[in-house]
Order: sequence, then C-alpha cells, then structure tokens
Amino acid sequence: MKIDRRRFTRFDTYAKAYFPGDSTPYEVTNISYKGCFIVTSKKIDRGKLLFFEIELPYIGRLPIYGVVVHHGTPEKPGLGIEIIEIDHDLTPVWALFIKAMGYIEEGKKIYDQTMKQLKEKGNL
Repeated sequence: MKIDRRRFTRFDTYAKAYFPGDSTPYEVTNISYKGCFIVTSKKIDRGKLLFFEIELPYIGRLPIYGVVVHHGTPEKPGLGIEIIEIDHDLTPVWALFIKAMGYIEEGKKIYDQTMKQLKEKGNL
C-alpha cells in the first residue's frame, strides 16, 4: 500500500503548461496549492529550479517557479513540480483557483450521487 504524503489536496485539471522558448502546450493533469504534474517527455533533473507558465481555464497564464521533485511513471512520464513562487503577486489568483477546484469537485460528487440514485429508482 502506497501512502500519500502530500500536504495539500490534489485536483484533476485541464490546464496547460508552457516552457520558455517552447510554444508547445503541455497537459497539466493535476494541481494543488503547492504543486502540479505536467505530462511531458522532457528530461529535467530532479532538484532543478524551473520557470514555466500555467494557463488556467477562464483566467490566463500564471508565471511560476518550481522545483522538479519526480518524473512520474514509465506509463505516465512527466514532471512532478513543487511550486516555490508565483511571480507578479499572482499567488491570490492561484489560491482562488485551487479553492474553486475544491467547490467543483464537491459539486461533481453531489451530481454523481444524485444521478446514481435517480438511475437506481428508474428515473433516468
């Protein structure tokens, strides 16, 4: 059994990440207040400080400094990044987006439970 030692709740997302000098959008599959996972085959050493931008849906791009902490798995390679700083005083935007993700996840759970109950009763 694997123990999850994360301090902050992780949320699935559809955000995109961009690296300097590379116009390719990379999928960000999950985020938390202090981290994210970017799907990529880029090989960036663990412990390396990295600058990138995350484009948040409905908001825009946030400039982020982070440290590479892991490279994912062979099945899902990428960069697990611990966020160190969000540039240009945009940390409150990130915090509000993470908070909103919590509300969205809560709404999805209620929706899924309701749909399951309706199906069980034959109302769908």
